Amino acid sequence: MKITWNRRHFLQMCLGGVAALPFSRVARALPDGRPACRLSAEQTEGPYYLDRALLRQDITEGKPGLPLTLRFEVLDSRTCRPLSDTALEIWHCDAQGLYSGFTHMSPGGPGMGLPPGGAHGTPPPGPPPGGMPPGLAGGPRGAPPKSVPSDQLTFLRGVQIADARGAVTFHTIFPGYYAGRCNHIHLKLHAGGKMQDGHYRGGTVVHTGQLFFPEASSLDAMAGEAYQRHGLERTTLPEDNVYTNQHGSDSIAQMSLEGNLQVATLTLAVDPSATSRESMH
Repeated sequence: MKITWNRRHFLQMCLGGVAALPFSRVARALPDGRPACRLSAEQTEGPYYLDRALLRQDITEGKPGLPLTLRFEVLDSRTCRPLSDTALEIWHCDAQGLYSGFTHMSPGGPGMGLPPGGAHGTPPPGPPPGGMPPGLAGGPRGAPPKSVPSDQLTFLRGVQIADARGAVTFHTIFPGYYAGRCNHIHLKLHAGGKMQDGHYRGGTVVHTGQLFFPEASSLDAMAGEAYQRHGLERTTLPEDNVYTNQHGSDSIAQMSLEGNLQVATLTLAVDPSATSRESMH
């Protein structure tokens, strides 16, 4: 029997062919051309994690700084499908380099002693008097000692549940910096837990990482009044030990402007059956 082809037949054949392909064969790529489903590299948890994050999208709590929207896409690295119902938790310092829970630290940076001559002095060369900066001790697979909380504040900490598209959004401010570290945001992805009293409890941490920013974006943000510092030189992206030794180049956010609003976007591809190496310390 002779088949007469028309546009409808042709489209049906093409769509059927795509549907027959395994999902993992359908190519996905990030804006810079890297595969979107390549397993995301982990970075150290650092010493300022607190298990007190609230379920909320806006985590600013009135902190001054450049408004920033964070958009994450969470994917299963094995299939490239969205990882819905996973919980993404983030935390970062304020414009002056302080973390909630640890606000009694020195203005020279969390865990760091004041330089000679006070806050406006110049630190001497070599390791600072308070020890190595957060994230620098122990090497790529090590972790610095945990800091002891000094308060019950919760600013710039929060958790959100990924929707059916694997999408998570936060509203915050551009993070500042502190001794030894460039501007960055910490994150953990939890799976298998549940919401309880406004917090995500139980389950497994399947990924621990950090989000970094293009150097130009950080420099622009640091020109703002809220970020002005005295006596503390900012560590640049290529000078940051965590970035250079823990595959930080795979965790740089894509920056864009929506009106006057800065937007940072990052794709996380994780194995939900794995356990983050950072949770094993």
